Amino acid sequence: MCGIPEAQIAISVLTTVASFQNQKDTYKRNVAAQDKTMEHANVAYLNDLSKIDAETSRAEQARSLEMLTMRQELTKNQAYALNSGFGNSLRVVQDISGKHDLATGELIFNFERDIMTLQNQEQDAYANLWRTASDMQPLQPPSLIGAGLSLAGAGLDYAKSDNKYQFGKTKKYDDLLH
Repeated sequence: MCGIPEAQIAISVLTTVASFQNQKDTYKRNVAAQDKTMEHANVAYLNDLSKIDAETSRAEQARSLEMLTMRQELTKNQAYALNSGFGNSLRVVQDISGKHDLATGELIFNFERDIMTLQNQEQDAYANLWRTASDMQPLQPPSLIGAGLSLAGAGLDYAKSDNKYQFGKTKKYDDLLH
């Protein structure tokens, strides 16, 4: 028959084992949650980069189309001025070319501004990815050594108990009184 010390050690062992198993399960769930969070952060980052690349392509296409339109307009204006016979043809071409150069400069400035904005968005997307990663707390797996030491401590408590069951010995009534 078991007494109080035996019941205490049994409860201590079961509590330690159950606690270790619970900590292990919690650790696994937290690791899985963090992995899923990083997966979502990576997908969001790649989506942001995809949008930025698409905007960059559209900006380059718009710039190319505008440059083509401006060249055609320049050629048309030069041909019109030369064929109309107004004044000094060299001065007319220089005036038209100067206006074209100014418009080209403004177009290049606006394009570079758009590209810089897109680069900033790319850096922001990268920063968001790592902000998500750095917000995650490092996880510590449960300690098997700690659980073992707890079990050993319970065993030592049982071993020092005066009321523990002693195999092969029977207690006499006189021994209990002294």
